[in-house]
Amino acid sequence: MDVMRPAKEIGTELRAARCRARLKQTQVGDAVGYSASAVSRIEAGSMRVEYDRLLSFAAFLDIPLDRLLTSPGPGGRAVDTVGWPSVEEDAVRRRNLLTGAVAAGATVALGAPQANAAPGMQDAVAGLGDALLCAPPPCTIAPTAAAVQRAVQQSRAALEAGAYRELAVSLPQRIAVAQALPNEDVGADALSVLYATAARIAIKAGDDHLLVVAADRAVQAAREGGHALALAEAHRMVSSGYRRAGRYERAAQVAVRAADELATARSVPPGARASAQGQLLATAAYTAAKGADRSGARELLARSSAVAHQAAGEREAVAWFGARQVALHEVSVHQLLGAPDRAVSAAQRVDTRGMPQERIARLGLDVARAYADWGRPEECFRALLWVESAAPQEARRPATRMLTAGLLYGPARVPGLREFAARTGAIPA
Repeated sequence: MDVMRPAKEIGTELRAARCRARLKQTQVGDAVGYSASAVSRIEAGSMRVEYDRLLSFAAFLDIPLDRLLTSPGPGGRAVDTVGWPSVEEDAVRRRNLLTGAVAAGATVALGAPQANAAPGMQDAVAGLGDALLCAPPPCTIAPTAAAVQRAVQQSRAALEAGAYRELAVSLPQRIAVAQALPNEDVGADALSVLYATAARIAIKAGDDHLLVVAADRAVQAAREGGHALALAEAHRMVSSGYRRAGRYERAAQVAVRAADELATARSVPPGARASAQGQLLATAAYTAAKGADRSGARELLARSSAVAHQAAGEREAVAWFGARQVALHEVSVHQLLGAPDRAVSAAQRVDTRGMPQERIARLGLDVARAYADWGRPEECFRALLWVESAAPQEARRPATRMLTAGLLYGPARVPGLREFAARTGAIPA
């Protein structure tokens, strides 16, 4: 049975879709059987909508149902499998389960193309999905250890630079090289990292189906190679899958459990181990905040901060982490918990010098959200311009375009906002 997402998330989706369609609340209400004031309360997240009416909203506003519902069907089960698979469910059976629908085409296995995918990303992400569900393309370069290491480094650099589209296009060939490497130990480690990178690209594109598949691949590759750090990052992607399905408690549990298990991985250098643990705990803190768990978010953020001074250099571990990453999550937590003033104040204390462009852009997006919550549209727009300046493709992500559309059709008229919205795909150019 499908489960509706939290009321506030549904309201945000409905309002953004209405704004994109340039409809008034009265028009939407007339179409689905609600008054304009009821539509307003639903969009604000203060009123629950019945399941059948939600379907009417989705049909009228052309919203993919997976943006409003979370289903414990194949997608949910895949995430459960990825975390800690049962003994009898071996890798072959799992791969057959995921690729069994390939004869009907990758679109059937992944579901319909994501309507919210950023412009220019759909084709790239579709190709990446084909590579994961079917098979990667033939290698065009010799599969050597040096080539695989270069593939991982280049992928990480592209992600940090915010070059999501280019990364999505290049990942299938890089995965093919890692799979073909004769040295299975090195190849499995790199393969897990590349699959986890694919999961992060899926998040950027708003493709939750691909996220589940990529996270599953990352976990299995890390387990087969016995690589603790790669497994920790893979479990972080599993946690992201649960979070995006609205299962916040389970998402936090996955991340915390992975952090605790990593503590016993004595084969990993202490600095790198602390980096991965801190990243997992910071992710869990963000997840707890998404679930409105104030005490849990603060406790987990404090734990993440406690290990930050033990971490390796910010760019040394599989995932970028350090004291500044904790600070970035603090901004996110304040914003999610309804304290926009504290979020902005925390953001002003973050030193962005030398920080990856993707992280700077995400900081800008959190600041923009905080200003939007605060009712300060001009500052919100300035923060969005900061996002675009740091990483232009971040400004074209579904979440950013949704925020832009909501700002555009709000009560205030902000000079330059309409041009920005057209430029980033929030409205037709």
